[in-house]
Amino acid sequence: MKRLWIAMAAALLLTAAVASADPLPINQLPMYGGRAKTEAMKNADADFIASMEKRGLSRAEGAKQVLGRGWTAWRKKDMTTAMARFNQAWLLDPENGNVYHGFALIMADRDGTTSEVERLFRVATSKQKVDAEVFVDYGKFLWMEKRLDESQAELNKALRISPMARNARSHMAFVHYLKNDFASACTWAREARINGDELEAGFPEDMCRRADKPDEGKPAFPARPPA
Repeated sequence: MKRLWIAMAAALLLTAAVASADPLPINQLPMYGGRAKTEAMKNADADFIASMEKRGLSRAEGAKQVLGRGWTAWRKKDMTTAMARFNQAWLLDPENGNVYHGFALIMADRDGTTSEVERLFRVATSKQKVDAEVFVDYGKFLWMEKRLDESQAELNKALRISPMARNARSHMAFVHYLKNDFASACTWAREARINGDELEAGFPEDMCRRADKPDEGKPAFPARPPA
């Protein structure tokens, strides 16, 4: 009898540990957390897909529409709705790399592990259907991890996909600043300003002063990353 009680207690502790480790519902986990769905959930998925087809949309087209709603929610900082929409887009078209981009940004916002966020970025950038913005944000993620050469490589990919990719140049300027290459940082910052990228006020001037007078020491204020 004693052994039975010990076994039951161990089982309860294990169940509690699993529940506390991931209390979020599955539609709040990337790709539904890879969890098995109930029959009701499967039926709801089937109805959702059918609703897209009734509107004359392919699954890929439907995914783009739902993904757009996800980005709208994300910009409003409504991460719950954003994750739900990104999951629906993934259900429709798992080959759309922009879906994994959304997953990566939300997990980063939730203080997900570095390895988890990077895994999602890597999946995103491995897909053929992917926008330049994915590489811009991956480049930012990499320089924040002090992986400067890798960051430059991803930012260059963004510019090859879209020469006007927003914020690719501003992040490139900051990478060069971190490398103490102020001349290149100055050039990239000027180009970023022309492109309408987000830049900390005074950053281009700061970099160009450092490039012109490298022996004067630090300027009145430290350089900051792009917004």
